[in-house]
Amino acid sequence: MEPNQAFAQSLREASLPRYSQLPTLELYKDQLVELTNGYLAPFFLGETAVTDTMVNNYVKLKVIAPPVKKRYRREQLAQLILTCLLKKVLSIAEVRQLLAVQVQEDAIEAGYDYFCQRMEQAVRAVGGDSGLWQPAEGDSSPREALLDHAICSFVHKLYFERILAEQNDN
Repeated sequence: MEPNQAFAQSLREASLPRYSQLPTLELYKDQLVELTNGYLAPFFLGETAVTDTMVNNYVKLKVIAPPVKKRYRREQLAQLILTCLLKKVLSIAEVRQLLAVQVQEDAIEAGYDYFCQRMEQAVRAVGGDSGLWQPAEGDSSPREALLDHAICSFVHKLYFERILAEQNDN
């Protein structure tokens, strides 16, 4: 299998944990970072998705909620997963705004699960034979359209980076 095909295949098989699958136990920062990096490994091409310092910055910038007694809940883990993926194509201020819009209209659970579902659809479509993935048309709400366009940007950037890396290797 060619490297690009292997990459596409790994993404087609990649999945994000749904909200109900995230740990209910409170996590220390090192556990939060380790879990997040594990969940996001297929999407980061061998890069580290998040570090302790990044978590501190996201808390300071109010992208994710601060820990309670140095422990993070699954709401914060979901926020961190979304942030790590979206920061590849959006500024941190834009990520914060997008997450605020999502939470206004939906509980974190529904918004997070919608994001996971759409992200998986996008990586499978772009990694398969269907070519460019397009955001949903028609009945989608402005909130869903925003999220879909951010996902579309992320997935296309991911594939661009992979193809560029392969060109540099040749």
